[in-house]
Amino acid sequence: PRPRPRTRPRPRPRTLPLTLGSGLGLGGAGSGVGSGVGFGRMAAADVPEFYGFPPFFTLQPVLSTRERQLRLWQDFIISWHRSRSEQFLSVAEWPFFRNDAIHRSLKAEDRSAVAEYLVRNGYAEWEDDTHARLLIIWERPGDIAAKLYQFVRDQGLVDTVLTVYEITEGEQFEGALLPLP
Repeated sequence: PRPRPRTRPRPRPRTLPLTLGSGLGLGGAGSGVGSGVGFGRMAAADVPEFYGFPPFFTLQPVLSTRERQLRLWQDFIISWHRSRSEQFLSVAEWPFFRNDAIHRSLKAEDRSAVAEYLVRNGYAEWEDDTHARLLIIWERPGDIAAKLYQFVRDQGLVDTVLTVYEITEGEQFEGALLPLP
């Protein structure tokens, strides 16, 4: 048999991650963390890996790709705000809309598109008519209601009248993991 010619392995193309998973796919080389991103000292776990991917800062023209990209922004924004108990996002000033380490930032109209996506999906509301700041909703009311109903069902308390105080402070729920944000 003839020996096969040696071939060099092809480099793997960099692709935009499709999901964040439970830990956001955090850190990673090239994320821009701690390298002059312009918002103080950040730990690698504070930003997702795709934050260092230049196309992430340009809204993509293909609709399916744009939808995934907007979902990544949404998940990042919600996770970041929830982890710090932050409630508001300034569309013009949120520091993660730019990454100085890779010389990229979202244009104003792209920032607005991200903000509108959050509002459209029920994860944000405009603070006022200027559309300058968003109130971030970590978990949609319908999702919380579904979790509470499941909790009440699991406890065998359907058709029982309970106050919020009883659920959060009552002896019968002591030690129970309530599904509240």
